[in-house]
Amino acid sequence: MIAQAHEPFYAELTSRNRGLISDQEQARLRAVRFVIAGCGSTGGACVMPLLRSGAERFVLFDPGQYDVSNLNRQDATLADVGRNKAEAAKARILSVNPFATVDVHARGVQPDVIGSLLQPDDFVIDAVDVTTRTGIAAKLALHRSACDQRLMVLTAYDIGPTQWLELFDYRRQQRPLGGRVTRVDRPDQVLRALIPPLAVPREIFAELLQRRNEPDRGFPQLAMTSNLLGALIVPYALRLLTGRRVRRRMRVDLYDLIRPVPQRLGARVRQVGGLAALWWRLRG
Repeated sequence: MIAQAHEPFYAELTSRNRGLISDQEQARLRAVRFVIAGCGSTGGACVMPLLRSGAERFVLFDPGQYDVSNLNRQDATLADVGRNKAEAAKARILSVNPFATVDVHARGVQPDVIGSLLQPDDFVIDAVDVTTRTGIAAKLALHRSACDQRLMVLTAYDIGPTQWLELFDYRRQQRPLGGRVTRVDRPDQVLRALIPPLAVPREIFAELLQRRNEPDRGFPQLAMTSNLLGALIVPYALRLLTGRRVRRRMRVDLYDLIRPVPQRLGARVRQVGGLAALWWRLRG
């Protein structure tokens, strides 16, 4: 534990933000409570950028434990294997800022109680895994409760080299998840309802076909894509928290960013053609 008092510590922690993050933005970042539902790939990638930028209030939900296969992309070490992801994230937070407040819910989002745990002005990051019926029920309950309380919820999915974000601003929207998911359905149906076809990168098509024959096959995920949400979350949150507009939907493809323009256009054409072929093969 450091000897400094809270205020001098916070001033020094955020001193290099000055000139890039305004006093108003810094104050809002510090005051808001970030509810992170899912502390694995995407949700876990948000924790440290928010914390190091000056966020001090967190509520973490995750029922899962780290295993070795998580280490290719998640903010964990071999020593974390077997630990609950939310508990481990709390320990990392307090190792950087011991004055932060962190509430952990190691059973994850429980549909029957989530409404009582959310508070006015919470900023919710939805990284709930929807590969199981339990996860779908948790996601639906989270969005229904956030809608009831008129909160903002940022959802994110890492798909191959692509990060897909969508903001559900329930201060203005009145239907959870835009009305696109209304029941606990099959995971593939839910994902199709939430992720538009053109957001799916061509590099993942073969894997989707393989999963048709092996439904229990683990979905491939990469560190570069998971970490991309961490790079986006702070500017995205700062704009929203200070009343500025943002893109409600955003697709960022890392391969597209580094391809020369002609190759980027060619890849896009091949993606559209590949989607039609993929749809036909999955349909069969």
